[in-house]
Amino acid sequence: MEKQKAFLPTAPYKGTRDFYPEEMRFRNWMFSVMRKTVQSFGYEEYDGPILESFELYLAKSGEEIVQRQLYDFTDKGDRHVAIRPEMTPTLARMVAGEVRNLAKPIRWFSVPNLWRYEQPGKGRLREHWQLNVDLFGVNSYRAEVEIILIANAILENFKAPKGSYQIKVSHRGILDSFLNQTLTLAPEKAHAVSKLLDKKSKISKEAFEEEIKPLLSNPEKQLTLIYKYLETNLQTIGELEGIDPSSVEFIRNLFSDLDSLGIKDQLEFDPSIIRGFDYYTGCIFEVFDTNPENRRSLYGGGRYDNLIGLFSNEQLSGIGFGLGDVTFKNFLEGHGLVPKDLNSKNAVLIPLMDDKVFPEVLKLAEELRKEGIGVETMLESAKLGKQIQTAEKKGYRFLIFLGESEISENKVQLKDIVSGEQSSVSRSDLISILRKSLLG
Repeated sequence: MEKQKAFLPTAPYKGTRDFYPEEMRFRNWMFSVMRKTVQSFGYEEYDGPILESFELYLAKSGEEIVQRQLYDFTDKGDRHVAIRPEMTPTLARMVAGEVRNLAKPIRWFSVPNLWRYEQPGKGRLREHWQLNVDLFGVNSYRAEVEIILIANAILENFKAPKGSYQIKVSHRGILDSFLNQTLTLAPEKAHAVSKLLDKKSKISKEAFEEEIKPLLSNPEKQLTLIYKYLETNLQTIGELEGIDPSSVEFIRNLFSDLDSLGIKDQLEFDPSIIRGFDYYTGCIFEVFDTNPENRRSLYGGGRYDNLIGLFSNEQLSGIGFGLGDVTFKNFLEGHGLVPKDLNSKNAVLIPLMDDKVFPEVLKLAEELRKEGIGVETMLESAKLGKQIQTAEKKGYRFLIFLGESEISENKVQLKDIVSGEQSSVSRSDLISILRKSLLG
């Protein structure tokens, strides 16, 4: 008996996705809204290599990413390299390389492809795309005002209703002074405690206390202070002994300006916001989905002072945020914000005869394309019903039929799939009808 051929699997690598045209239309639409929003604030797009030296991430990324999540290997030139898990180290390297030639402030954004080796789950994959927005060269809290306004404007431009998200804000100066002054922890213990605070909401109270107590010299007193710290608000945070007053004033000024700009209801001071990356030094924030079925952080960022210090003696403060496509897609779908006609394409030209009509079909298609109207032409003869079925399956909005009689009368038959209406229209009217319906 002949041995059956073993075929290669068609499934993608674990934790990655195939983007068939339908999914690609969604991705392009989602990032086009983000791009337009960010560009409206004066930001320019950049990109960098997906491969970087391992040392770049060793110096700039958190321990968990480097030790557990980095895709790294030795290339054929015996260089230790890694596939980028985040964009900020590449950004820092690029800015440092041209820092003296770049006009300040620097407003840049990118939509990189990122990789992390972690357990796939809801809202978390090994490969994803992420909007990164960064502002360099502004030291005052006005930079935070602008970045948070952009983060909010993105949601508004997707028509996210009020109450569907919350922007939670804190400051690393508040956290650091609490760990170092209020709790009087040694640096290595302070770092470990901050990591536990970051994951507190994801584990039980019992598990949290079991992990944190070995790090505390006086667990009973220090745990009481920790719970008190986590329950503070913008008015009471300054009452805790040892909290840095300048950081508290910074956050209060920030909230005052943002309140006056109309996003008061979306803002909340939350001292439990930590942000996992070690390079954050000032204001930090996260945007949370309030949907009970997807109650999680959507995106966030913060201030990083002198991130380019490893590459240059120049001093340059920056602030930015990253927004991943996986969690944001869940947000858009969960709140019903994806347009119903997203997958509707423009028009398809169907010849009612074959060889004699086909040259005219191509001429008409070219006329429409020059007017900015996308059109597909049926290239092979088939039964009319079959061609209509194919066009509908592909998601076309309009069907244009062209036969010998239509050519002689300088007309076409036009069918609107959405309304079901079909009519005979002149070729000159066809363009205006399609432009009005498809291009606004």
